[in-house]
Amino acid sequence: MTADLAPPPPGATAPAPARPSPLRGDVAATMYREYLLLTRNRTNLLLAITPSAVYLLLFATSLSRLVGEVRYEGRTIGYPEFAVPALLLSSMLAAATTAGTSLFQERLGRMDVELWSYPLRRGSYVAGKLLVSTLLVLLQSLAALGVSLLVFTFRWPPSHWVAVLCGIAVASMAFNGLYLLLATFFQDFQRFSVTINVLAPTLLFASPSFYPAPQMAPVLRWLSWGNPVTYGIRCIRDGALFGFGAAWPWMLVLLGVAVVTCVLIGRSLMARAREI
Repeated sequence: MTADLAPPPPGATAPAPARPSPLRGDVAATMYREYLLLTRNRTNLLLAITPSAVYLLLFATSLSRLVGEVRYEGRTIGYPEFAVPALLLSSMLAAATTAGTSLFQERLGRMDVELWSYPLRRGSYVAGKLLVSTLLVLLQSLAALGVSLLVFTFRWPPSHWVAVLCGIAVASMAFNGLYLLLATFFQDFQRFSVTINVLAPTLLFASPSFYPAPQMAPVLRWLSWGNPVTYGIRCIRDGALFGFGAAWPWMLVLLGVAVVTCVLIGRSLMARAREI
């Protein structure tokens, strides 16, 4: 026992402390914490899942019998193929709402003060929050796609399925970033709650979601060009119907949105940490 407590001999250097593995360090701890925050609040999860289920099981199935077929980019397609990308975006926006609400509640409840009182690296906190919230949005979107496959039948080539999955992944990163960034702008709970819950249906129905762009009102058609949901729907829809050749420009737009928003979120959270 005394040998273990004896000081090192003269000239010897003490071994450097072992650096924890990312899977066991503060990144993993932050990711686990974010997972619990996003999944244990059953109210937020219910609000995120219910609208997408209603759209999918009631709205789209009824319209598919009413509309039948639509013209899109010079091609006649079945209405389910046209509407499913909008249903995926609906699920994506709902999950992003959950992620943004979680970040705002954390800031409002001053949980960040408690976080920065621990030896937590700021980069680990930012990375963990972005990764887990993006994964939540992605998984919920994939779940909506799985339910759509049970309700409708699609005959897309394998390469088009790959384009759809890539579009979903890129769109999930972009819209998660947009909603998290939005959560950093508000200080008042009522204003944030009203804004974030009104924003999703407004963006969804002010885009060529359940109807082709040429049939939209002229004002809405012009506004849709500044609507990020338009590019998410076009990315997934064009990938499903035409493959990567038509979807890659929209993927680049969404990827650019994801990168810019992640950088801005990281700077905002870092600035908040320095203030504390």
